[in-house]
Amino acid sequence: MARIQSIDILRGATIILMIVVNNPGSWGSRWAPLCHADWNGLTLADLVFPLFLFVMGVSMFFSLSKGGFHLSWKMLKRTLLLILIGLALNWLSNVVWAHSYSLDTLRLTGVLQRFGLCFALAAVLVCILPRKSLPIVAGILLAGYSVALFLGNGYAYGPENLISRFDSSIIPAKHLYNDNGIDPEGLLSTIPSLAHTLIGFMVGQMIAERREKETLISGIALVAAGLIAAIWLPVNKKIWSPSFTLVVCGIGTLLICVLYYMTDEKKCWKNAGFFKSFGTNAIYCYVGSHLIAWALMLVGIQNWVAENLAAGSPLLSFVYSLFIVFIVWASVLPLYKRGISLRV
Repeated sequence: MARIQSIDILRGATIILMIVVNNPGSWGSRWAPLCHADWNGLTLADLVFPLFLFVMGVSMFFSLSKGGFHLSWKMLKRTLLLILIGLALNWLSNVVWAHSYSLDTLRLTGVLQRFGLCFALAAVLVCILPRKSLPIVAGILLAGYSVALFLGNGYAYGPENLISRFDSSIIPAKHLYNDNGIDPEGLLSTIPSLAHTLIGFMVGQMIAERREKETLISGIALVAAGLIAAIWLPVNKKIWSPSFTLVVCGIGTLLICVLYYMTDEKKCWKNAGFFKSFGTNAIYCYVGSHLIAWALMLVGIQNWVAENLAAGSPLLSFVYSLFIVFIVWASVLPLYKRGISLRV
């Protein structure tokens, strides 16, 4: 099966957005869409992580189909590598920001750790369960999590939240991120993230089977269902609310549907190499963007920009983030031109 261009483009666009969101010239000078919602709500910045997860689910269908949907050691290897890279980045973050080499307060959770867990759990489910049962499984996960939020004070922005209490009962608080007592990438909220990944997988299957109209209708239905669910369960990234899952998966489905039609069907967007260079080397760009940003901070460039250029200017703050995008692109372009794709 030929490589699906739209997946690489959407993944690449998401990586670029992530770099922009994570690397402003000044944290105090940012346009509102590039800031995460304080609690309930949805901004452009809030789409980064869940779109990544959605795209991972979509691409899982194509990657696992090559192995006949059989469990393999390669899946375990990928899971462990994602978790280990995530832990390494957390440790380096402590070194850069806190000048601490100790493991005593190492954060055990994180973006890549959740990727690893969701990949492993989703891979097991799609390999052992009938394909037709996956919507039911995703529905049960979201319904069960909804009940937990209702009964466990799940929308309290504090340590009394069920998510905070559950996560800290499994992992010591010193090894968790503390956002008012809540870790956005904690253990309990991995449940809806797993459903999120499964929805992506099912969308991948529809794309592979060229069910374009069904994909489009599914995207609209997911967004509508999420907005209806938000009446009772507001959209919230930090707890990965079911409405958040549905809305973002719907947005992801519509985006991949449009991109697939433009690039894989009609071949009318042939100059998407900029996005594909990021999308075909996503893990390289993810790790590299962190390392580059930290290096610029350690040599004083980022601090100088924050104090002398970007302070009070969201535009110049945005320009600095584009500068980071350019550096990452310049480093990944030789790999893309040589057809090299670094992956785990």
